This record gives sequence, structure tokens and C-alpha cells, in this order.
Amino acid sequence: MSNDIAIGIDVGGTNVKGALVNRDGTVVSRVQRPTEVEAATKSVIGVAETLQQQAAADGLNVAACGVGAAGFIDSHRGAVTFAPNTLYDDPEIGAAVGSRLGVPVVVDNDANAAAWGEYRFGFAAGIPHLTFITLGTGIGAGFVVEGRLVRGSTGAGAELGHMVIDPKGPRCPCGLRGCLERFASGSAIAEAARIELEAGAASSLTSVVSAIELVTAEDVAKQAAQYDDLSSSVLRRAGTMLGVGLANVVNLFDPTVIVLGGSVVKAGEAYLGPARDELAERLVAQRRRPARLDVSSLGDDAGLLGAAALAWDAT
Repeated sequence: MSNDIAIGIDVGGTNVKGALVNRDGTVVSRVQRPTEVEAATKSVIGVAETLQQQAAADGLNVAACGVGAAGFIDSHRGAVTFAPNTLYDDPEIGAAVGSRLGVPVVVDNDANAAAWGEYRFGFAAGIPHLTFITLGTGIGAGFVVEGRLVRGSTGAGAELGHMVIDPKGPRCPCGLRGCLERFASGSAIAEAARIELEAGAASSLTSVVSAIELVTAEDVAKQAAQYDDLSSSVLRRAGTMLGVGLANVVNLFDPTVIVLGGSVVKAGEAYLGPARDELAERLVAQRRRPARLDVSSLGDDAGLLGAAALAWDAT
């Protein structure tokens, strides 16, 4: 029996998560470290080396490593070409990690890795047309079409969060106005609640935070669950705009299933219900077939499992 194992790493703005993963998606061990704000590549190397040491101690041989990284990724080079929210001290992640581990290293966009994780190990395993959307501080997406990841000519494809749905909408850090991310992400939910509170709207949110500027999407979700009208309204609007974005996804890619992941899905039906309703209404208007919409079965592991699967594919 082979003692080979793969490393899967998911780079987040707060933490770098890694795991030793078998070919069948079984996680053998895990490591999590804070992401160094100005040295994300250094953080990745630290996690990768720790996992390789753990593998050796358990009599396992690391055969390959996969990294899912936020930003525009040149997967052929294993390099970051643009990352608006994360600073990589060495953009050539694949070469930097590979020189330390002595094994092949695959690098892809973090949402692409999560989409591949769903395709290989999630409840949508083997479905050749699927879309994975990660809903967190921002919005990322990965598309599997005919069993292959869609990356685009420069690795900057599948940026659903920056699809403009209102050209007169709020300015986005990407440089555009009215991106989906500015309406349906965790940061957008928090901002929408803060704007209403600053305008004098009544809400139980004021009893759970010491200052309006500290309101988070998690706070909004918790208060919506306690029947706070403002919080429920904010989530309803965000979910509706997400539904608009999902309808555009169906028009563009006609996926069999759309899988939602990320921290914001924990807001539950106050957010997801309006998204489903808006999506269904738009598909009915176009006489399209219903689209299957589900929450990820892999949870926070989708990215690292997908990165490991990409690494296994390269061996």
C-alpha cells in the first residue's frame, strides 16, 4: 500500500489552513497559522513545512502540494499576478514552496480550488457542470464546465464578485462601481446595516456592539435570527441581489448545480431564502429549467481539499 500523501493549503486573509490529504479526500492531519499580513508566501511555506514534518513522523511521503490562493493566479507558473487584499512577499508561490519541499507544487485561485474540492469530494462530486460561490468578506467563484476548471486566458476568469449589477452602485475596491460584492458579501451586509444605524434607524444591533462602526455581518445575522427588523431587511436585500447574480450565472454557464460556501451562508434562510426566490423568479420568467442551489457539504474544508485534489492530479 502506498504511503504517499498530498498537502492541501488554503490561503485566507486571516489564516492559512493546511492538511495532509489522501487520494480519497480523507484528512490525516491539519495545521492552521495566522496569515502574515505582508508575507503570505512565508506563511504558506511555514504551514507546508510543518505538514511535511508531520508526514515524515507518521511514515508518510509527501508526493505533491496544492495551494489555493486569493487573487489572480497564473496556474501555469504557480504565481500570483494580482491580489488586492493579500500581500505575497514572493508572488512565485509554486517555486518558493517547491524549493522547500522538493515536490511538485500546484497553485490556483482559492475559489477555483474550492470548486474543484466540491467536484471531487462534495455532494456534487462528478457533476461536470457546477458553479461554486464563496460568500465571505468578498465574493469569489469557481466554475467547472465539462469537468474542467474555467480559468480564463490570464488566470483572472470567474470573478463573479466583480460582475457589475448596478453601474451607479457603490464603489468597489476593484475600481468599478456596483459590483455584486458590494451588495451581497459580508462586508456589504455590515456596511448596509451601519449606514441605516447612522441614519437613526432603530435596531437591537445597538445593544450588542459598543460602536456602530464595529457592526459585522455576523452581528446582523444573529440579530435577524432574533427578529430584528433592520437586520432582517438588510439580509433580505443582500440575498435578493445575490439571486440577481445567480440568475446571471445560469444565463452564462447553465450549471447543473450551484454550490454556496463561505461564512455568510451561516446567516441562513434570512439571506438564502430571498436569493432562492429571486433566482427562481428570474428563471421562470425566461422559461428556464429550475437550477439546483445547495450549501457546500465540505464547509471550510472545500478549499484545502480542492488544492490537495489539484496536487494529486499533477502527480
